[in-house]
Amino acid sequence: ASSFSPPPKVDSAVIVLEPLPEDQRFSDLKTLGRITAAAFGMRRKMLRRSLKTFAAQNGIELNPWLLSANIDPQQRPETVSPSQFQDLAQSLSVQKPS
Repeated sequence: ASSFSPPPKVDSAVIVLEPLPEDQRFSDLKTLGRITAAAFGMRRKMLRRSLKTFAAQNGIELNPWLLSANIDPQQRPETVSPSQFQDLAQSLSVQKPS
């Protein structure tokens, strides 16, 4: 900050991101991306509303699907953990009709 005139009123930082080892990575990023996009597309809505169309398009029952990942259908997307979104993506194949 002392290199600038006037000195900025903010601090900066550097973040280093290291990829997880291959065996610890989530494999189905495409499905995970579709689910999170649908959930956050209506961010201030509850998941039961924001994922309703996504569930219908995939032929699955919304409430059992959310409950299979221990997610309350009345939660908002910003309160769901990344691992819960991963659980939703993994359980999608289980919930789909054959």
